[in-house]
Amino acid sequence: MTEINVGNRIKELRIEMNLKPKDLAEKTNLDPSQIYKIESGRAKPSLDALVRICNSLGVSLSEFFSNTEVKLSAEQRELLENSKFLTEDQINLLNKFLLSFKSNS
Repeated sequence: MTEINVGNRIKELRIEMNLKPKDLAEKTNLDPSQIYKIESGRAKPSLDALVRICNSLGVSLSEFFSNTEVKLSAEQRELLENSKFLTEDQINLLNKFLLSFKSNS
């Protein structure tokens, strides 16, 4: 089993989301210096901080530590994040709408 470098993984996901360390700090209510320390390996995040970071980056803890990565674009992650606020009926409607694009391809 390969050990995951937490700081590198956070930095990789942050860059994929086109976020600066300061942006991630604001989204997580962490100090920007803490983000820099975590990403450089000089500090380890608490579980609470890691959960907030993962939530801000649109990944679950299991996805964060998974060896099989699913690469999503920033737009796909944004779509997933926005879908969290939809009702079940709205999600069903959105799925039908998205499927209409698939059948037209």
